[in-house]
Amino acid sequence: MKKIVIYIISSSILSSVMTIAAYKKYAKEEAHLFPSYGNSFEKTKLPSSNPSSLVSSSGLPDFTRVVEKTIHAVVNVKNYSKKYSNKLHFDPFDFFFGFPDDFGERGKIPQKNDIPGLHGSGVLVSPDGYIVTNNHVIKDADKIEVTLSDQRTYRAKLIGTDTSTDIALLKINEKNLPFIYFSDSNKVQIGEWVLAIGNPFDLNSTVTAGIISAKNRSLGILRGETQAAIESFFQTDAAVNPGNSGGALVNTNGELIGINTAISSNSGNFIGYSFAAPSNLVAKVIQDIKKYGTVQRAYLGVRGMDLSKAEYLKAYNHEMHQNIKPQQGFLIGEVFERSGAYDAGLKKGDIIKSIDGRPIQNVADLSVIVGTKYPGEKVKVKIIRNGKMKFFNVTLKDSQGRKKIRKKEEITPSELLGATFSTLGKEYKKDFGIDYGIRIQEIRTGRLSAIGMEEGDIILSINGEKMRNPSDVDRVLKKYSGDVTIKSIKQNGQVYIAGFEMN
Repeated sequence: MKKIVIYIISSSILSSVMTIAAYKKYAKEEAHLFPSYGNSFEKTKLPSSNPSSLVSSSGLPDFTRVVEKTIHAVVNVKNYSKKYSNKLHFDPFDFFFGFPDDFGERGKIPQKNDIPGLHGSGVLVSPDGYIVTNNHVIKDADKIEVTLSDQRTYRAKLIGTDTSTDIALLKINEKNLPFIYFSDSNKVQIGEWVLAIGNPFDLNSTVTAGIISAKNRSLGILRGETQAAIESFFQTDAAVNPGNSGGALVNTNGELIGINTAISSNSGNFIGYSFAAPSNLVAKVIQDIKKYGTVQRAYLGVRGMDLSKAEYLKAYNHEMHQNIKPQQGFLIGEVFERSGAYDAGLKKGDIIKSIDGRPIQNVADLSVIVGTKYPGEKVKVKIIRNGKMKFFNVTLKDSQGRKKIRKKEEITPSELLGATFSTLGKEYKKDFGIDYGIRIQEIRTGRLSAIGMEEGDIILSINGEKMRNPSDVDRVLKKYSGDVTIKSIKQNGQVYIAGFEMN
């Protein structure tokens, strides 16, 4: 039996969701840019999820009106990067799509960056040139180029990215462009007709049809980028292939309900299922990026496990000498100090059953429900403790324990790392035979935890610059916006070198 693997459509990232990160919906959306769900419903002429209005004279589904309404708003995105410029192949990570290991070697381009290393798709979401795509499509780009359906080409500006949702926001300088309105992804139903629209490579637009097969899928594909991954994908049988990453998933009204992100395959090509990030989450991310320069992320402040996973629950019961039955809900395994959950009185062993009245069936539900909140927003959490139902009002906080919104320029680089540091004492210098370095005193969700660093590790240098005091972290990182390399010593004395992207 062949192994089925989850692939990022234009790149591959490994992950799972443990710590639950969160957002709040930006309340005052601009009139024509990222219109409110209510306005987008009012502007549509087709009834929601009503395929009977799309039936041709032959009695078969006819999506021509929907396609005409949306196809011109889906664009091709080219990533020009020195990192990928030694390949003629259009899509990244050839290995994950079944291409031979030497494919890139046979297509080397010496010292040039005039051929895109990566291709993907994007969706125009405003008439003045804002484009949503996947973060992995434009990662490490030195230049981003966008080609419209009419073959007009533009240099795109990267407005911002969010690794937790694999979403990026681009901008081109043009007016009166076709665009797609957002729909309320909470109203999407299993069995509903959908269209997947992409603009891959130099093939112009592609359209495939299918239905929503499942909702709130947590695939574990983003943790390679961040431990604060938010995954709650739509699963659809609409065919999606390499190059369609960042393309649109639309309903029968021609409204955006998701951004295509991954496929389930043993070869990298579509064989049955594809996955899309829901539009509510996407809209929240890009609105935050536009208004604040960064995503406003709140935390419930818990870590735990999905009780619908029988195999995990069996192992937990054996280890903890418990007898919890498989059920819908989220079992809290740890409550972080200074978090909203800690302040409200949630405890290890509590089972979260709902938030703000919305049922929690699994980790993905919790992820996307809390994923529409801001720091400082209150939520009502229903839990089961020792067989009894209880309710708690939780005020969500950011990763630093704050309850307020902060713009990008207010957030220090060391906060993005998700750690606090201390000066290295004499005993550590003597034990490890070093005369410089800083010690990780506390670590939370952030860049360092995502690359496997732990409390007690000693950071020797960042991008080659020696660390002697905690203040050196911000001083050095303020100079960089791209790749960052950290050299450290683990607690067992092993030298550890790892990197991440600073954006």
